[in-house]
Amino acid sequence: MPAQAPGTSARQASSPDRAGTQAGTTTVLGAGGNASGSRASLLARTPPAALWLVTGAAALVAVVFAAALLRDGVSLSRLEAASLAERAPPSSSGLRRPVAPRPSDAVPADELATATAGGVLALEALASRYPKDPVIFRALMLRHALPPPYHAAALAAAKRLLELDPGAAADDDVKRIVSSAAGGPPEAASAALDLMASGMGSHGADLLYELAVGSSALKERAAKRLAEAAVLGRATPALRIAHELRIAPSCKARQALLARATTDGDRRAVDVLTPLITSKGKGCGFLGMSRCAAACASIAGEIKAAIQAIEARTGPSPRAADAPASR
Repeated sequence: MPAQAPGTSARQASSPDRAGTQAGTTTVLGAGGNASGSRASLLARTPPAALWLVTGAAALVAVVFAAALLRDGVSLSRLEAASLAERAPPSSSGLRRPVAPRPSDAVPADELATATAGGVLALEALASRYPKDPVIFRALMLRHALPPPYHAAALAAAKRLLELDPGAAADDDVKRIVSSAAGGPPEAASAALDLMASGMGSHGADLLYELAVGSSALKERAAKRLAEAAVLGRATPALRIAHELRIAPSCKARQALLARATTDGDRRAVDVLTPLITSKGKGCGFLGMSRCAAACASIAGEIKAAIQAIEARTGPSPRAADAPASR
């Protein structure tokens, strides 16, 4: 017999299994061999740096997704509260105001959220630890203003907030709380007038004017504070011309102010001028049965022109539709 090559018997003995294996392999490769080969070829050609980048991105996404699943409802609510606390409330005018930069030792968002949920005592404790962060004093002001309002405490927090962030004078919540305190107990009312006159810039002068032309018991005191040179010096041109038109002693004196009213005036100037050219239905003549002439009928044309110019520049006054027509 011819000599067999070493290992031939072993290979022949296993031929049935190999045939089965080869058949199975052929079947599998027939279904997906080309795709596997293509993927293997593509991976072989891909630079290692790109493979590391893709692998790292996939791992990061997996970690974030797992963290989101594991975070409980309390943590989510605290994060949401902290986010809301750090965002200034939108102004009704839609204008954005400059915000003072946060100090280096600003209160952490999670601590602020926890203290806000804890109430006044927790917020005051936090304020003592972070005395230079305006965010905590704004939160404390809002908490004190909740019903029943503690005007003195809310004003104290508002004053500290304004010292740390003067731009907060434009905040609608600050203006609302200070104005509300002006209608509170006498001590709080005096403190509110002081804050309007000295701590809120032009916005404080605006609040004083609203009180002076309103019907509150503080109108005379507010008008007196508004007339102070320092307060008027911080007022806007629009407020100054409205104030001067209001206190002018005669129509002739107002006539001299119409040019400024045309260029600087706003709704408040229109509200002062409109009654001057509006006649009253009754109260004059025999037995008071006749109509009364407008107070400044002699210069009605000039006043109407000024009103039209102001409204063309700023928009119609909200009270214009309610005002009776002049005759």
